[in-house]
Amino acid sequence: MLDRVRGAAHYIREVEDRAQDYELRVQDLVEQVQADLRVADAKIRAAEQRTDEVQAQAATLIQAADERARLAEERAATAEEWLRRISETIESEFVVEPASRRLGVVVR
Repeated sequence: MLDRVRGAAHYIREVEDRAQDYELRVQDLVEQVQADLRVADAKIRAAEQRTDEVQAQAATLIQAADERARLAEERAATAEEWLRRISETIESEFVVEPASRRLGVVVR
C-alpha cells in the first residue's frame, strides 16, 4: 500500500513537472509571439511613415508640375498675343497695293 502511495505521489510529481514544462514552453511561445508582434508593429509603422512621406513628396511634385503647366500656359498666351500683334503690324504697315493701282491703270 505504501508503494502505491509512493507511486501515485511520484506520478503526480511527474505530471506536475510536465505541466510546469508545458507552462514554461507556453510562456516562451507567448513571449516570442509578443516580440514578433512588436517587430511587426514597428515594421507597419515604418511602412506607414514611408507611405506618408511618399504621398507628401508626390503631392509636392504634382503641385510643382501644375505650377509649371500654368506658367507654360501663360507664356504660350503671351507668345500668341505677341504673334497676333506682329501679324497685325505686318498687315497694316506692309500693305501691298495691286499693281494696277500703283501704275494708275483703271481696270473695268
